Amino acid sequence: MAAGMNTRVVEDSTVRWIGGAWENPENNLEGNRPATDPGTELLFLEIPFDHAVSHRPGTRFGPAAILRALDGFSLYCTDKRVDLAPLRLRRFGEVDVSNDIHATYRHIADTVAGLPSDDTPVFLGGDHSITDPILRGLLRRHPDRKLGLIVFDAHFDSRVPVPGKEHSGHWMHTVAEVFDHRHSVQLGVDAPIYSHTYMERAEAAGIMVRTPWDIRRAGLAGTVEEAIRHAVEPTDEVHISIDIDCLSAGFAPGTSVPNAAGLMLWDVADAVFEIARSADHASLDIVEVSPPLDAGGITAQSAAHLVMNFLAGRAARLRQG
Repeated sequence: MAAGMNTRVVEDSTVRWIGGAWENPENNLEGNRPATDPGTELLFLEIPFDHAVSHRPGTRFGPAAILRALDGFSLYCTDKRVDLAPLRLRRFGEVDVSNDIHATYRHIADTVAGLPSDDTPVFLGGDHSITDPILRGLLRRHPDRKLGLIVFDAHFDSRVPVPGKEHSGHWMHTVAEVFDHRHSVQLGVDAPIYSHTYMERAEAAGIMVRTPWDIRRAGLAGTVEEAIRHAVEPTDEVHISIDIDCLSAGFAPGTSVPNAAGLMLWDVADAVFEIARSADHASLDIVEVSPPLDAGGITAQSAAHLVMNFLAGRAARLRQG
């Protein structure tokens, strides 16, 4: 039985588990791997960094907790009726992090830029500041592709950083040095810590912002279709960034700033599935899962469900193609 898998209540030979499906990590180097169809390789990279967490640390333990939860899932996404067996799942290991924030960001960007070019990356964090270097690395990895961005988060994360007091609430501002936000979307923003200036600046930059109230009024399906038109259809690749605090706290108590009025888990899962199957090329990061704050592992389970819906979306895309 693979490490991290729980004892099964029922052993069934028809069921394959994610925990037993990981490819041999010794074959991580591109030259050592057998040829596969483009898009079938899902590469998981752990980024256990929380030196920029805004309030309560602990997200450095998030990647391991998400993987443990995911190992207990089968290779069939029952909800979406999608078999994940055509995908090849590879654990690429951890990015080396240090107490030097900016050195760590450079290392993350360099690592992402050097990932095998045909793989679909899944990044497990870590605090949300890592999305800045992830995006910088993705832009270098495929400089010929126009990149769209869809973020699920309760926060704008667009504050101007103060040197020496950097935290995870700056990355949407800092990444604008290299990234054009005209094809960015922010879904779920509702944290009561901003002024109208933040909304105005975001929308002036071309970002499509939808609060939970906006989504409830317009309906999830219509909002997702609008997000796809804004960030997927005009681009060659979309990156999905999920801050787990976008979810209502009942689904994600184990995070730095739990959100009492966030989105429902199933709504985010359905949106991620639809976005992932709509794009020719896609990547995902999921951040801010803090196991020391996560009684019962609820938050890690929620994160694993979101990852599974991304996998199901990519498998559905392959089936369509």
